[in-house]
Amino acid sequence: MPHIVIEYSEGAGRRLDMPALVKAVHRSVRDSGAVKPNAVRTFAREATHSLVADEHPDNQFVQIILRIAPGRSAAEKRAILQIVYDAAEGVARPALDEGRCALRADLIQSDPDFAIHETTLP
Repeated sequence: MPHIVIEYSEGAGRRLDMPALVKAVHRSVRDSGAVKPNAVRTFAREATHSLVADEHPDNQFVQIILRIAPGRSAAEKRAILQIVYDAAEGVARPALDEGRCALRADLIQSDPDFAIHETTLP
């Protein structure tokens, strides 16, 4: 852990470079020193159907959900979340400046009592 899920509204990939966003977010966490590098998993998915705000067809939304294991202080969690947001914002800045675009990042703490996990990743 962490697992990072990037969800975005239909068509957002036409305004934002999603492969670059995924890579920037993934590497920012992996290289931060805050987690084991081999524990980071990142993927993105486009909503097949989506509506954003007033439903204008140019409106776009990107939601990043960072799920981490427990055991970190509030300050540590906030720092990891900021790393993720800053990496995403660096890629999304042109679309944000253009308007009709929103970016959000949330951190969720996993409950180990309700998770099953096995890995053979190095």
